[in-house]
Amino acid sequence: MNITNIEWTDRTLNCVVGCPHGCSYCYARGQAKRFLHRCKLCYDFIPHPHLERLNQLSPRQKPLKIFMDSMWDWNANGVLDEWIQPQIDKMTECKQHTFPILSKRPNKYSRFTYPENVWLGASLCDSRDQYVINDLNKAVPNNLKFLSIEPIHGPVNFWFGGDKKRKHDGTEWIIIGAETGRHKDKVIPRKDWVDPIIENCRDENIPIFIKNSIIKLWGEKYNIQEFPNLNVGMER
Repeated sequence: MNITNIEWTDRTLNCVVGCPHGCSYCYARGQAKRFLHRCKLCYDFIPHPHLERLNQLSPRQKPLKIFMDSMWDWNANGVLDEWIQPQIDKMTECKQHTFPILSKRPNKYSRFTYPENVWLGASLCDSRDQYVINDLNKAVPNNLKFLSIEPIHGPVNFWFGGDKKRKHDGTEWIIIGAETGRHKDKVIPRKDWVDPIIENCRDENIPIFIKNSIIKLWGEKYNIQEFPNLNVGMER
């Protein structure tokens, strides 16, 4: 497991590396270029397994939030089911940990059954991607569902909510972050993209996590870093 600069998790553990999506803002592809001396497939960012890393997880460890796919997409083309099931088995064994996972293709989550300590997430950048929200809401019913709007590239014209009497109905956590890096076409977020999402979350009692990349732009007013708490609804 790796200590990470991702503010909303404690550790990362990538038992698969590589992604075919080719997003221009992808930080993971750049990170993988450091690993040529270890693994050529990591360097080339072709999806491939490192399931031996599951040995780093144990039921005897103290509870942590462990992000399981910061260097790949759980549901991407080229990721084989036989690479996924051993990870689910290990997450089931390590019930004390919380395991967030993310995908641009949440419609494919439903091919597996996950223990309740797995949080299912979907990535989007603006309203052009908002179909993933409905796909995520239709995913496995027994798991907390969250959205990572990062990097935010425009408004998301969607009302986030759900039936609060039904466990895991609708979006239950939202993360928002700005694009990072130094490339010339980097999109700088606007407050009128972010403010309506914050207001929506307040109206629907949805915890929201604003990443430091936005707080650094706009100041303390946007220092909102909340986590879901399945027992009391929200913890700040």
